[in-house]
Amino acid sequence: MEEIIIDGCNLAYKAYGGAGERERALLLGVLRDYYSRKKVSVTLVFDSKLGDGILRVLANIKVRYAASPADDYIVGLVSESISPASLTVITDDRSVGSRVRSLGAHLIRSSDFLASWKGFAKRTPPAAPSDTKPSSETPDQLRRYLKLWDV
Repeated sequence: MEEIIIDGCNLAYKAYGGAGERERALLLGVLRDYYSRKKVSVTLVFDSKLGDGILRVLANIKVRYAASPADDYIVGLVSESISPASLTVITDDRSVGSRVRSLGAHLIRSSDFLASWKGFAKRTPPAAPSDTKPSSETPDQLRRYLKLWDV
């Protein structure tokens, strides 16, 4: 069975522009929809202060919450594998990529994965309620602030 390990935060950023709960849920939904009937084992790894928890979404899809940095956790999964050559790691992180390749795993950049993945349908995160503070300024707001501050 083919095995894929995904740097969850990295792929969520590439797919949806963030790695918050909404983006993580969207990514997991897309992966679940696509891989639910495939003979592929998928492990989605997220950075988390929740600890080293594992959530089994389907028989072939697991979500792991890494207490240590997800990068080290992913490399650890590859190094502990009986057959690292059967693993494919999806990340744009160069350090992780070079480390897993040196262990014998295959690497696919997150951006290449999204561009070639026929199962990926970009879902837009639901808009935040209008009474909440935006998470960042718009380009127009930034220009206005810079002008006000004579920068």
